Parts: sequence; structure tokens; C-alpha cells
Amino acid sequence: MENTEFVPVRTCQSHEEATIIQNALQEEGINCALDNDHQGGLTGVLAIRLLVPADQLEKAKAFLDEHHAD
Repeated sequence: MENTEFVPVRTCQSHEEATIIQNALQEEGINCALDNDHQGGLTGVLAIRLLVPADQLEKAKAFLDEHHAD
């Protein structure tokens, strides 16, 4: 099995925003995972990182730059 390195492409403060972006990336064929999405009572305090495979980073950045404002 191939060992894929995941790297951060964006951070969000809310689980809802992170999930929307994750779904949009996946619709484009870009694998995406969330880091820190189980925050319990700290929602909005800890940033949620969106992670993509290193070899899809540039494609993910281009998609986000075109479709999603920071």
C-alpha cells in the first residue's frame, strides 16, 4: 500500500465551513481530510486544518483560489 503524505491546504474556524470546502475538493477529485474537527466545547477556538495529498496540493490551491475566498 502506498504511503501518502498529507499536507495542509487551508484552515477554517468552523466545522461547517471545513466540511463544505472538503466536499467541494472531493467533488473535484481531490482527496481531503480534516484535522482537529472533533473539538467538543472548543468549537471556533482551534483551527481545523484541511489536508490534501502532497501531490494534489497545487491542484487544490488552484481550485480554492478560483472558487473560495479566504
